This record gives sequence, structure tokens and C-alpha cells, in this order.
Amino acid sequence: MENQLIIIGEELLLNKPYMEYVDEQLTLHVGFFDSRVILRRNDSDFFIKLEDLVSKSQQNIILVQKDSFTFVNKIISTMSEDRLELIDDMLIPSKSILYSKDSFVISKDEKIINVISLKENEELPNILIENSKSVKNFTVVDIDLDSLKLLIEPICSTYEIKIKATSIVEGLIKINATASKYGDLENFLKSISTLFSGKFIDNDDVVEHITEKLKQNNKKITSVESCTGGLISSMITKIPGSSNVFDGGIVSYANEIKESWLGVSKDTLEKLGAVSEQCVREMLDGILTASRADFALATSGIAGPSGGSENKPVGTVFVGVKSINQKAKVYRLHLKGDRHYIQTQSAYFAFKLLLELDKKLFF
Repeated sequence: MENQLIIIGEELLLNKPYMEYVDEQLTLHVGFFDSRVILRRNDSDFFIKLEDLVSKSQQNIILVQKDSFTFVNKIISTMSEDRLELIDDMLIPSKSILYSKDSFVISKDEKIINVISLKENEELPNILIENSKSVKNFTVVDIDLDSLKLLIEPICSTYEIKIKATSIVEGLIKINATASKYGDLENFLKSISTLFSGKFIDNDDVVEHITEKLKQNNKKITSVESCTGGLISSMITKIPGSSNVFDGGIVSYANEIKESWLGVSKDTLEKLGAVSEQCVREMLDGILTASRADFALATSGIAGPSGGSENKPVGTVFVGVKSINQKAKVYRLHLKGDRHYIQTQSAYFAFKLLLELDKKLFF
């Protein structure tokens, strides 16, 4: 295995917001983890388990609660036939090759170990190992997963690359590419970008890619959301610099808001309902008029767990996009999963539609 994440202390997982923050930082610095393991400090065979895990991966990041940091450091030093030494107010192995506050790196049998002390509600200490140059994440749109694998397989063989691919939503595929010892990742990516011209994004975060392209072209984006409850706006504003492209959006949850704020006709709401193609089209027109943005994204649907009907079961979502220069594109989706997953899929599908709406700008 290339990269492994080891979490010591399952209590950390109770703080979901904090661990989401930690996970985002780890992904940014290290990328894809081949393995994620949780160890309990009070396990009788803790030492043996930890040593065995570390031996199986080239790079290891060990996350440990602050009150267990010295205890784990002692285990690591014993594994490395080393001793603890007080360095910058930390008791860490004397053979540490890198260190900063609450983080250090040691090498054991050519395996790299970065131990990081965590404390909730505090900034994550420095991650001292980086993503390998032999690994790259990217995105391909407007193709199904089976077709992509079929097309990409000969190129993988030519350049000695292994891939992992997953469909975020239909037509939006995230890929992790890893080069073997003699693999040629650079030329593999050049071939992929040529093969999937107009579909290849050199980034695994499509929202970041969209934001950057809008910024480069001095364009604005807005959103009008019902069932996603502001998730699209949140995903955009998580990107640094998004204030250059996003002035605001509307969460039009109630029909009264759709009608009074966006100009959705009463006739549409009464005859077709809020969860309808026509309603989403009128929502898009309303938000573009109100915001004067160049592009708009809209959602209206039934995220569940209740509220569905025979004609519109839970998971029925209408997603639309529109620009000031192009006609709206609206799709009816039949999504599966719980409320949160349906909302997330809806948001990603909206971004996927936006990429397809103006390929000249986004590719």
C-alpha cells in the first residue's frame, strides 16, 4: 500500500465536524488513502497491531488524541529501537527526521511514519509528508463509468498506471491514478486529456474548477434551492476566492417564497407543484433576474424520508441550470439513499449540468 491512515482513539470519530475538517486537510496534502484503520489504545495487543500495520504501507499518518500522544510516541520509539527525547516541548523519538509542534516524522525500515497529535476545536498540526508525485486525482464528465474504464485501460497498460474510479453521480467520475515504479504519470495524463477532450478536468474538486474558470472569465454564479436547502451555496463558498464569482443565492423552501421572491406563477405551483420541471425553470428565471448573475443552478425535490407520492416518490428531484445567454437545462432525477445523500447527489448533478452547459468556458 502507498498511503495509510491510522486513527488511535475511536473517541475522535464522535466529533464529526472536526474530523471532516481533518479529513479535508489530509486529502489536500496526501490525497487518496489506500487504507484507513481505527485502533483502540487499550487493546491488549496494541503494540503488535500497530507494528504490523506500519509494516504494510510506504507512508503512514497516525492521528492520536493529545492525551495519548506521548504514549504512542513511546511505542513508535520502541518499534524503531530508539528513545524519547524532549524536543520543542515534545517527547518524541530522537531519530525523528522532521518535526513541528505536535507532529513528527520517523523512518522505519524505509517506511515513513508521521504521528500527529489532535485536539478538538484546535487547528490541525502540520502534516509533514506530502502526496507522492506518482499519484494524481482528476475528474472526467459526460461519460459512464463502464465506458470510461474500457477506453482508459489500454492507456493504463502503456504507461504502467493503476486507477481507481468512482461515479459521484451519473456522468461525473472521480479517478485516482497511481504510477508503478517505472510508470509515466505525466504522459498518461496528457493522453487522457486528449482522449477526453472537453470532458477532462485536472482537479478532483469540480466546484473548485468551476469557481476558478468563472473567476478567469469574470463571470458570476448564483443558486436557488429548495430540497438542497443551501447546500449548493455552501459548496461554492467553501472554495477560497469564491466571493469573486458568488454574490448570493436564495433558499426558496416554501411555495410562498418561490412565488413572492422568484416570480414562480401560482398556476404552476397549484397545477404542477413545486417539484416539477416548470417550477424549476421559473425559479431559474427568477434568480437570474434578481441576482443579475451569468449562471444559475436550481433544485426542487423530495429528499425524504417522507413527503413522497406514487407519482413523485422520495428521491424525485428536478435539477436545472441556465445562463443569461442559453436556454435552461432541467432534468428529473430518481435518486436513492437517505435525505443527506439525496441532497448531496442533487447538488453534484447541478454542477455537472453546469459543466455541460458551457463547455467552451469550463474546458
